[in-house]
Amino acid sequence: MDILKKIFGKNNIHLKVIRIFYNNNGYFNNITGLAKTLDVSHVTARKVISDLVDAGILKEIDIGKSMVIKANDSSPYAKVLFDFIGSVQGINESKSIEEIIERRTREAVVRGAEVTD
Repeated sequence: MDILKKIFGKNNIHLKVIRIFYNNNGYFNNITGLAKTLDVSHVTARKVISDLVDAGILKEIDIGKSMVIKANDSSPYAKVLFDFIGSVQGINESKSIEEIIERRTREAVVRGAEVTD
């Protein structure tokens, strides 16, 4: 997912939060838990979560006396973003498979040349 870091920035906490929710379907946590997971301050986590809630990517839900954050599955913005991440991941996986096939083909050719020598 290095291409996403290039697109969204290398040290972007927003991208780290998005990736947590993308990679863990159904994941939810509170601000304190996310701050610990990200190793950032509560204030930083709150700002990032607020930005992503405002953008429609995440949503806050009251569960009893707690407020938890989860992906906003009903948001068209979240759908497009997660589809984009999946597409980028698919391209990277496809490239990796192509590279493996190409490398193995070269190795087989080299081995074949050694056998005939």
